[in-house]
Amino acid sequence: MATITLSPAAYNNAKLYAEKQNLSVDEFVVMLINKFSAAKDKKKKFHMLPIEKLDQELQDILNMPRNGEIDANDINGEEARMEYYKEKYML
Repeated sequence: MATITLSPAAYNNAKLYAEKQNLSVDEFVVMLINKFSAAKDKKKKFHMLPIEKLDQELQDILNMPRNGEIDANDINGEEARMEYYKEKYML
């Protein structure tokens, strides 16, 4: 059997949580270790659907015509938004 050392605060938090879940501290710690070690082993595979298999609403949004070019220096659109406000509100 191996030993894991926890700070008193961490142990008390684990004990409180384990008691609420009707677990021993040992069961709780083992559950966490198993959960996170299994999650590390499983890599989620990202699978992108082709546009044709998406809902029609999403297809419509993705196929919308673009108005103007996107400036590489304005990735979040802040400059474009300010330009729009200047034109609209004559700032």
